[in-house]
Amino acid sequence: MIKIIVFIFLILSIIIFGVDFYFYMLNRYCRYHIGRWNNYDEWLSNVKNISIKWTRKTPVVKMTDNNRLMVIDMINGKYKNNNIQSWQLGGLLLGLCECNDKEAKEAINKLIIKLIDKDGNWVTKPTNVDCGLLSYAILKNSKDYKKIKPAMDYSIGIIEKNICEDGMIAYTSDKNVDERYVDTLGFVCPFLQLYSNIYAEEKFSKISLEQINQYNKYGLLHDTYLPNHAYNPKNKLPLGVYGWGRGVAWYVIGLIDTYIEIKDSDEKLILKQNIKNVADSYINYQREDGGFGSILQNERTYDSSATAVLAYFYSRCYEIFENPKYLEVSNKCLQKIKSVTRITGKVDWCQGDTKGIGVHSQTFDIMPFAQGFTLRAALINLERK
Repeated sequence: MIKIIVFIFLILSIIIFGVDFYFYMLNRYCRYHIGRWNNYDEWLSNVKNISIKWTRKTPVVKMTDNNRLMVIDMINGKYKNNNIQSWQLGGLLLGLCECNDKEAKEAINKLIIKLIDKDGNWVTKPTNVDCGLLSYAILKNSKDYKKIKPAMDYSIGIIEKNICEDGMIAYTSDKNVDERYVDTLGFVCPFLQLYSNIYAEEKFSKISLEQINQYNKYGLLHDTYLPNHAYNPKNKLPLGVYGWGRGVAWYVIGLIDTYIEIKDSDEKLILKQNIKNVADSYINYQREDGGFGSILQNERTYDSSATAVLAYFYSRCYEIFENPKYLEVSNKCLQKIKSVTRITGKVDWCQGDTKGIGVHSQTFDIMPFAQGFTLRAALINLERK
């Protein structure tokens, strides 16, 4: 009996520590020859190929920073979260939107078929407002808006249920929580604008702009355009860190993609000035190597996910304002990202998932969301060469 117990213990130990060792070796050697590219075109081609590959099987973004006894996290459901994967897939799909080749279009169509059934409903129904980013990407790619309307309506329903008394959309289904997250701007604002345009529902355009206006009023550091991770809607006090890199990314996605989708109006002109103010402010935080920090105002930090989104943001700013300094910022971002792209074409050094307000990940790895925005920015810039 004792021998059996010892044998079982040894087998379990081998499995548990074997998983830890596998991921240790994977993370140690996957960066071999990182950033060594013969030219820009070779790099971009590999980034695109990985993006297409990931539509078939999207890599997991860990919830935990723990690198030991990871099997236990997997068993307890603390290793991954499907909500995290939703916005990851949305970012990836937005990148592939910019591809014009047959292979990319086939990958997009196959992915949408996996996500939306023949009746236009979600195959797996989303539960949180972060489904807005994926819904936005699908709506931008769809050729038949009527067919997918049931799925889009379902996403709108989730967002509507999360609208609080102050008009802001709560990050979670608990509308009584005392937090308004900057993440929500990127998740919902562009989708609400596009939905409003396509399905002629003007009220969603107003809801989208209300999110931006209120966050500008209560969520930004005084005399700067640095957003806080969140703010308390009751006392309007900040929660978390100003200038968190991916929080900045969510903020500028909310601004720039909403601007792209909104119809010409006085509100669009106001938003345009808002974008210019933000663009001129953030230039001051770009590192000498072209990257942006996981805390924007701390140049000793770096995050590829923030840098990829800002590469896209400045690319669009050049399109809007025709100022070459914005294109220069975008290209410098992409050069930095190229230097931290693995030989497989996977963009590295992306900050992992945030655990809570002010509790930011210390893991830096690959991320489908950043892969997509890198592709998005690079392809738009390529058209201008």
